[in-house]
Amino acid sequence: MDRDERHDRSERAERLTQYLTELQERIDPRSLELLMRLLRELSTSPAVRGGTYELGMGPEEKELFTPALQAELLVLFGLLTSQDERVVVDLGDSPHAKGMKVLVPQDRAQDPDFLHRHKQRVAAEAEQREADRREVEGIARASGMEP
Repeated sequence: MDRDERHDRSERAERLTQYLTELQERIDPRSLELLMRLLRELSTSPAVRGGTYELGMGPEEKELFTPALQAELLVLFGLLTSQDERVVVDLGDSPHAKGMKVLVPQDRAQDPDFLHRHKQRVAAEAEQREADRREVEGIARASGMEP
């Protein structure tokens, strides 16, 4: 790792630390604990490389995971993984992206073509996950197991 990379990481760490300090004052401890757990989970997921990822949460956690908390998670994830300024954008009401928020470069947040391509990618990934799920269930049934 060269000097510039260390400097970039140091700056990101400082911004993340500052944001977390401010966040601790704004949200309740249970929500903060959930955010930190999800951030750890996300940081090792395909989302790090630009993919989508479905978070694992129980019913109580899902209740805590409000749209505002979702946006906070995206901001934290952006601070952790990106050197560029990012903003949270709602992808709207397309079937596979209903209520989905994403983190995009600030200069692309108002670009309808970019957002449309993003929605298409999300839809394609969701369709692939569904096809994979059906295939696994079929294999389980053929093997005499309950899916």
